Amino acid sequence: MVSQLPSCVGTDFDDDELVNAAVSLVAGDIDSALRLLALVRADPHRRELAFDVLGAAGNAVLPKLLDAAEEHRDDVDLLLLLGSAQSVAGWESRGAAGANRTSEEQWTGLRRFSAAAHRTLQRAAELDPADVQPWALMMSMAVAMPEYRREAADVHDEVVRRVPDLFNASFRRLHAACAKWYGSHEEMYGFARGAVEGLPDGHPMPALIPAAHIEMQVYLTWKTSFAVRMWQGVTRSYLKKQRAEVDAVSDRLLAGSDDHPRSPWAHQIFADYYYRLFATDRLAAHLARGGERASQWPWGYSGDAAAEFARAHAWVARFQDRWESRSARRTP
Repeated sequence: MVSQLPSCVGTDFDDDELVNAAVSLVAGDIDSALRLLALVRADPHRRELAFDVLGAAGNAVLPKLLDAAEEHRDDVDLLLLLGSAQSVAGWESRGAAGANRTSEEQWTGLRRFSAAAHRTLQRAAELDPADVQPWALMMSMAVAMPEYRREAADVHDEVVRRVPDLFNASFRRLHAACAKWYGSHEEMYGFARGAVEGLPDGHPMPALIPAAHIEMQVYLTWKTSFAVRMWQGVTRSYLKKQRAEVDAVSDRLLAGSDDHPRSPWAHQIFADYYYRLFATDRLAAHLARGGERASQWPWGYSGDAAAEFARAHAWVARFQDRWESRSARRTP
């Protein structure tokens, strides 16, 4: 069924109801999406995931969402769905290339849709000031097209006042804090390490630690001299130096029960880190609990996310086959 969804819709989660609602929305059925959103209103973590997924699906029927929101101007969930879809439309307009390879037409599309999303989500925030979701969704524009440099920090503060541990809002804040966007390496590390403190085992937030180190590895291979890029690409020397810190937070995620809506994505972030090091035991542990569908980030950094995810699984399978073969030969 996920094959019916546009490529911009993330499917790295385990929620059949959400998949069904996303497929129905792409086909033009807004009511199914709104019913699911009403169902998850009391669960901010599942609700954050639902708006991320349904917003991407809603990009396929954006004119219909605009008409519906015009007719029902005070429907908060409908406004949030529209705002999320407008935000996704902005990212899709911009594309995934670097800034120096993005056309003025693409920038114009990003600016237009981001401005529309800001207006829509501000209206939702005014209608329900206690709701975290308008601010969580605003994090997307605060990264893509901020109205001022520290907007991501300010918007994230509004998120934390309402729900302190929303994963994707924190993930977006991490990216805004990194050097390639609006911050620095020190700010990125400080945010990641502060965000994971005091959380129970099994919470996905510790995945911000390997996420920060993956971002730094990418920075070293993209932004430095040719010699440094070659050295980092061949040796993974930076990532190896972070192994103790990542292993410690890996233990915290693996000790939990995977009942958080973002657990599959968190396991895949760890898996990507360990795959870059060919650390097979840890890679296998996280892949086994990361679901069957690839997350776009971080696998997409290496090209096609699904293909890279499949290669990681194949690496583990080959290692396990060799281990079983050796064990069989040693058995008297």
